[in-house]
Amino acid sequence: MNFSVARNDFYKTLQKVINVIPAKSTMDILYNVLLIAEDSTLKIIATDLEITQIAWTNCSIEQEGAATVPGKLLMDILREMPDIQLKVNLDEDYKILMHSDFGEYKLSGQSRNEFPGLPEVESETKFQSDNRRFKEMIEKTIFACSTDNLRPALTGVYCQILEEDFRMVATDGHRMVKFVNMDYENPGFTREIIIPTRALNFVGRNLPDDGNHEMVISDNHVLFELPGTKIYSRLITDPYPDYTRVIPEDSSREMIINRNDFIASLKRVSLFSNPMTNQIRLQLQPQKLVIDAQDIDFGGEANESVNCQYEGDEIKIAYNAHYLLDILRHLDDEQIRFVFEDADGPGLIFPAEKHEAQEILMLIMPVRLNS
Repeated sequence: MNFSVARNDFYKTLQKVINVIPAKSTMDILYNVLLIAEDSTLKIIATDLEITQIAWTNCSIEQEGAATVPGKLLMDILREMPDIQLKVNLDEDYKILMHSDFGEYKLSGQSRNEFPGLPEVESETKFQSDNRRFKEMIEKTIFACSTDNLRPALTGVYCQILEEDFRMVATDGHRMVKFVNMDYENPGFTREIIIPTRALNFVGRNLPDDGNHEMVISDNHVLFELPGTKIYSRLITDPYPDYTRVIPEDSSREMIINRNDFIASLKRVSLFSNPMTNQIRLQLQPQKLVIDAQDIDFGGEANESVNCQYEGDEIKIAYNAHYLLDILRHLDDEQIRFVFEDADGPGLIFPAEKHEAQEILMLIMPVRLNS
């Protein structure tokens, strides 16, 4: 293997895949990236066996070849270099030599045969999606996923490719998000898959704002084909719970409130909540919301009033402040609609005005009121 490449191109390509390298692994080869020089292209591949990412850039090749090299070390070297031309070659002992105007750098590599192969994703199940909308769907769902590995299905986002719309759902049992995209043309099939949160983080990071991307879905993997990179991810195969059962069909009480005012007041009052429970209480009164919190252990308490539109009976509900703030921060609208039946059932939060060709529903479960 013998090629030359601009430092900036080499660095930006490696930067795309570097975070796939696991922090800890029993397989040392996974700390390496695979460099492949062929057809005037330098490909860089990283994997942790669950996620595999390929990125590429143009280069000038004298001799095609491939080898693996420690990824983080290569990244550190390239980070400290200016944008100059680098010459890279591989000797018979898998030593990788990099030559620059400043000097020479030698890294110990390994044969490509030691590196895991690419997942097989050969399928006619292909699906195109708008980049901007899909990125928005990722950002507004992944925060609600669980981190509990004892419930693996909830650690990913449930994606439903249906005849009329494309849905993404996330929940950790305390809160739930459902994002429905109706600006959508069915690809000729229906499918339900669970994509790990980490994979969607990588996809969101690499998605440009404009254009479309393609998803290829097999039995156990999904492949995202993006500009300049491909991301393979293993699917979560555990069954996803029936999320529709927790969404109430009828809710008699409704409040409309300014989202920014609500967030600001919650942030201040929640400073006085118990650090173990993070409980805040909402007391709804006609045209007014009273927010209060109390930390009995340290004797602190606070309450504030926020104007709102509400015509129902007085009612008091308790929530985890962190979960409620998380939900509110992932809505963009100035006014939000908060719908609920009683103090024991779930609260539903929507944008106050409907959006064209999309629906967002956020659900939060109450907590037991402290006396």
